[in-house]
Amino acid sequence: MPKMTIPEIEALMDQGFPEWRSFSQMIAQGERTLTLKMPFRKQLLRAGGTISGPAMMALADTAAYFLTLAEAGPVASAATANLDIHFLARPQPVDVIATARMLRLGRRLSVAAVDLHSGDDLVAHATVTYALPPAPKA
Repeated sequence: MPKMTIPEIEALMDQGFPEWRSFSQMIAQGERTLTLKMPFRKQLLRAGGTISGPAMMALADTAAYFLTLAEAGPVASAATANLDIHFLARPQPVDVIATARMLRLGRRLSVAAVDLHSGDDLVAHATVTYALPPAPKA
């Protein structure tokens, strides 16, 4: 059972990062999964008319962060510890969908796998690790 719902994550993000909505939107939450959409914008294109790698890395990182919040609770100070991405196919100039799946949630680290789709094609796969802040001392 997630500790935070999509509306709760949105409210937390609106407080600390009000510009986040211009980049992505959460569209589904499941059992240890979260799905985001990065709407297509011309600013995301690189030479050759394809979505840029940095934009896809940012989407994978954002999906893993939101999933970490969903599963660990409101730990806004969680920080990326590692992001490993494999670009598999050239994304088309359309919306990109990221589905993050929690692989492991521990006391200090969260590890998620993120698949990015452009249309029906799997265009990238990432593994993202987040460092969680220490629990407050009682």
